[in-house]
Amino acid sequence: MAPRTSLAKLDFKEPLLQQGKRETSDALLKRLKTLRQKLVALEQDMTDTKSLDPIRKPLIQQTLLHHKDRGVKAYTACCLADLLRLYAPDAPYSDVQLRDIFQFFLTQLQVNLRPSTSAPQARPQAKSKTTEASQTTLTQRITDIPYYTDYYYLIESLATIKSIVLICDVPGSDDLMDGYFNEFMEIARPDMNKTLMRYMRDILVAIIEEASSLPAGVMDCIIGQFEMYASKPETPSFQLTVDVCNEVADKLKRPFYAHFSEIQLAHGRDPSPNDLKILSQSHDLLLTINRFCPDTLLNTVPLLEENLKAADEIPLRQLSTRTLGHLFAQRAGADDPAKRYPSTWRAWLLKKTDKAVQVRLSWVETTLQILIAHPEVRRELEDAMVGRFEDPDEKVRVAICKVIGSLDYETALHHVQAKTLQVAGGRMLDKKPAVRAEAAGALAKLYELAYSEIETNNSEVVNQFAWIPQAMIAALFKGEATNEMRVQISTIFKTSIIPLPQDAEQEQAWVDRLLLISLHLDDDGMMGLKRMTNLVGYAQGNWPFSAFAGLLESYGGGENKQSEKSKSPLNFCINIIARTVYGEPEKAKKDLLSFADINEPRLYKLYKTCVDITSSLSAIVKARNEFLRRVHQSHEDLLPTLTALVDMSAWNVLNHSSIPPLIRCLQRAESESIASAAAQFLGLMAKEGPPMYKSHVQELVAAIADKKNGRLMEIGFQGLAAVCKVYPDLAPSDNRTIERATNVAQEGTPRQAKFATRFLARSKDAATHCSKLIDAILKTVANEVDGERQLTLLTALSELARSAPKTFERKSTEIIKYVMNEVLLKTSPSQEVDGDEWVPLETLEPLDHAKTIALRVCTYWSLAFARDEDATALIRPILTLLTAVLSNDGMVNENTREGGPARCHMRLRASICFLKLAHVKTFDKIVSQQTTFELVGGTVQDPCYMVRHLWLKKLQAALLPQRLLPRWNLMPALAAMDPDQDNVALAKKILSAIPASCTRLSSAERIERIEMPFARLLHLLTHHPDFEWHAPGENEEDEERKKGITSMQNLKDIARFIELYLDCLAHRDNVGLLFAIAGHLKAVRDRFSDNNKPLYSLSELAQIIIRNRAEKHGWSVPVYPGKISMPRDIFHNAETPEERTKVLRTQYLSEEVRGWARGLGKRAVTVPSVRRATENNSPPRKRIRSSTKSSRKKRRQSETSDEEDSDVSSSESEVESEIEVEDEPEQDGEEAVLGRGGKRGAKTKANRAVGKKARREKAEKKKKDEEMDVDEGESEASE
Repeated sequence: MAPRTSLAKLDFKEPLLQQGKRETSDALLKRLKTLRQKLVALEQDMTDTKSLDPIRKPLIQQTLLHHKDRGVKAYTACCLADLLRLYAPDAPYSDVQLRDIFQFFLTQLQVNLRPSTSAPQARPQAKSKTTEASQTTLTQRITDIPYYTDYYYLIESLATIKSIVLICDVPGSDDLMDGYFNEFMEIARPDMNKTLMRYMRDILVAIIEEASSLPAGVMDCIIGQFEMYASKPETPSFQLTVDVCNEVADKLKRPFYAHFSEIQLAHGRDPSPNDLKILSQSHDLLLTINRFCPDTLLNTVPLLEENLKAADEIPLRQLSTRTLGHLFAQRAGADDPAKRYPSTWRAWLLKKTDKAVQVRLSWVETTLQILIAHPEVRRELEDAMVGRFEDPDEKVRVAICKVIGSLDYETALHHVQAKTLQVAGGRMLDKKPAVRAEAAGALAKLYELAYSEIETNNSEVVNQFAWIPQAMIAALFKGEATNEMRVQISTIFKTSIIPLPQDAEQEQAWVDRLLLISLHLDDDGMMGLKRMTNLVGYAQGNWPFSAFAGLLESYGGGENKQSEKSKSPLNFCINIIARTVYGEPEKAKKDLLSFADINEPRLYKLYKTCVDITSSLSAIVKARNEFLRRVHQSHEDLLPTLTALVDMSAWNVLNHSSIPPLIRCLQRAESESIASAAAQFLGLMAKEGPPMYKSHVQELVAAIADKKNGRLMEIGFQGLAAVCKVYPDLAPSDNRTIERATNVAQEGTPRQAKFATRFLARSKDAATHCSKLIDAILKTVANEVDGERQLTLLTALSELARSAPKTFERKSTEIIKYVMNEVLLKTSPSQEVDGDEWVPLETLEPLDHAKTIALRVCTYWSLAFARDEDATALIRPILTLLTAVLSNDGMVNENTREGGPARCHMRLRASICFLKLAHVKTFDKIVSQQTTFELVGGTVQDPCYMVRHLWLKKLQAALLPQRLLPRWNLMPALAAMDPDQDNVALAKKILSAIPASCTRLSSAERIERIEMPFARLLHLLTHHPDFEWHAPGENEEDEERKKGITSMQNLKDIARFIELYLDCLAHRDNVGLLFAIAGHLKAVRDRFSDNNKPLYSLSELAQIIIRNRAEKHGWSVPVYPGKISMPRDIFHNAETPEERTKVLRTQYLSEEVRGWARGLGKRAVTVPSVRRATENNSPPRKRIRSSTKSSRKKRRQSETSDEEDSDVSSSESEVESEIEVEDEPEQDGEEAVLGRGGKRGAKTKANRAVGKKARREKAEKKKKDEEMDVDEGESEASE
């Protein structure tokens, strides 16, 4: 058996306290010091505790515990700590004595280690007993405190031996534990070393771990620290608290839950404002604790989940939703909140659709930081967020747009899907201005952040953000966009997407930014951007701002001699501006009139500089800034209106300072797409704003000398031609320039030839130069020419006929002879190509391409006779030619045998030529004759989609100014049965715009242009080639045929055209007139047919539809009080009053027809957003790949079209690489789109010859009836 190790004994013989005699503190201190040294030397479990008995009781004598000497008490505390160490695990004292000992320890530490400061601080009113003193500037370092090492030793002993746990079982333990926590927070100070702080933490941790339950004071202390010092986490006491809580998180879960649950129970039911304040404070505390000690709240967070289900407590749900959102967003990079609190996360996500707006709003507002902090939940959260863009409440939609705008660049790029940003962009069309502003501002901010990366062509960034300008422009020019929307979005676009530079040195960067934006726009986007330049329509005078600026100066606030003269035009300008720019016209009028009345010449001059087309960029920037500054200083109430005015009217996207940078872009030609965009902008300025080129003539002359850069040379000639028209004196007349133009007109590309010829026609001594050019061309064509050279020469002749008609006329006989014999009447080499598919114009056979240009030559030649007395006779051959092209399905005659694609272009070109002729009033009367008008109208229903689409585009431009005869306004309605719904949408847009175009006209003129074309539409439908109306005398035994109806399908199809017209133009104020017009058709007869029953049937059908529409909208159908004058060119009166009475009393529609007609007119003509065939009689289009590759999207018209006239030119060649065309009906028996060539089955081909004969008979019939007229009451012709 191993020998037993002997236990060490305390070797301290003298009494610790001397009995019966007084002694000095130094002597006592000396003995205590000796005792302490001997106790320190003893080891726990290796000491004979009986040897410690002699000193055990003396150490707790009051003489020592309450000694006045600090050192005595310090050594006594250390000795007691050693006794507890050596006696462990047993306690050498009773519970009461232990209580006094630990209280003695605490007092020594608190009194001696508490920081002393230069100024005493008041105790804060808080649950914690800590003071600001421990956090202020110290006057004494901790290591300089007397007996610091002894206090350090005491703390170390309590922490390492854990004798502190004994306090949990002594009387008054709660107060004692409370004291340790509060006093330790007091003595924690910045200059404590980390080891000492760790010992203090271990002591508090040991107390919490040993305690069966935590006293309220301890929790108050901990919570007080979180309440007071969360904003100063570097505070030592707060760091100590956080360390303790994280060490014993499991132990604190229940106390924290109890704390928050108590508050919830006390204040959560039907909370008052004060209750809500307390709840809000408790939730803020919870967030603070979660930020530093999340594990302590695992039991508490589900309490918030329960709050989300409080059906009747909206404030509580709102508060809990917000708190949970902030809680999930905290601690970026920490645990996935969806995994840490799965049930709570799911419950919180459901609050996106809470019935209370406040709850949904709180939910949205907290999503931002979660997106940023937790990538693992981004996709799920993003999917939930998307629906809030459509929230029924404006505030929620504003909030979700703000979230998008607040995203940092990296998050928006890598962690948000582009489709989410696009949904946000959709809010730019929101009905509420606040939502629109936030949506547009958010996207503009993201684009600004990404611009530098888009500039470097970073593909990821381009895909994510480069579409933003396109979306803003699309919203800007959307049909339903109001003036208020346009001002909002336009202002944001011009200030954020393409902001004005701060100095002139940034001109090139400013232009480069514009080009980069245009690089990512589609055709419609590019057109929208051009409209934002303010140039579109400027040449036609659609620009009231320059006149407004001049009138402001001449009006002079109403205080000078010219004021009265200027007042009327000033009011006119103000009315136009208020109506076209502002969402609240009346307020705008008032503000603009106030602006005119203030009579501040400096403001007027600054505004005039902004809208002057010849102002430079630097001048505009300076003038705008000073203008707005002055308005802000002296007329702040006018600032919003005038800011919108200057932003919408200033040349802040393109101006004459843009020309040199754009020319440099063309010269560099670093990118084909950039060069193309630059050319488009330069072409736009030449077409719409020639004055911009006034100071750049020499640069244009240099441009045309660049033989290697064809596009630059083309733009140079276009610019010169434009500026020479406005400023003839600036036209260069040197021989070198003239010779260069003459050569290009004969040898360049067709477009180069066009603009070179135009320049010659506007140069000095133009007649001489044009004569020489014509002679040179005729000399060239005397020898057979073909291919590209022929196209160039024909284009030059076309431009000469247009721009130099007098010179052209001298040689017109020779020219027209060549055009007819050598171009139009020659047999086409494409005769074997069948089908109606569309191909690019330049891919046609050269001769077919030349024929389309030849039609233009003839048309421009005809236009020169507009003022000639014999104009009608002179243009008759050209009208016959154009009519033949349309009648022969695109062929000049049966011998020329043009192929299918060529016929498509020929039909479109012939219709456009008719439209050009119609712009001359004399010619319009001829073109608008019934047979010709029907032919031209058939183009709306052409078998080829591109022909129909481009023709509608031309109609849109032609009908906008309302200069044609009123009958043209019915033509878009013929697109009602187009199988391609984008054409129906375009037709609807054209029709809906007619009333706005007629606002300046008189009441009678508006009726002629809006309501009276309805009668012509119904008449035209009775003569439609696809509706087989029955002639009287045939099959009289057939009751249905007696009514003039071949099949009910006729009426069902016709109803579609009537519905489209009424859907766009009928309203409460004119429904009575339209009803009267439809009914009045039964009081007249058709000039072009002996069978009037179809006309009367449509009269009844139209009245049914009008009544149904009125019933749907709750309109009354009043009796129209005025006289109705039916067009006498297509109608005449009934032969006798008896006949008229009989017709009016006869019902031409059967009861069966009236039965199904009850539903007509009660639905709007809906236009789906995608183009697709919607009718059974419109066959699906199959894709046919073109022989030449080209873009799926139509090419931008300005690249290929005439930049200075409204001609389609090469825009007809805007093509698709995969073009949808109709199946051949001859092979499968299906029907194509209604219209000329619509039903292209064997029957139509067989009856073509018969149709020609019928048209001749119809013309003879018309001539015979010329003398017949409408009765006197209705004798006024509508046109």
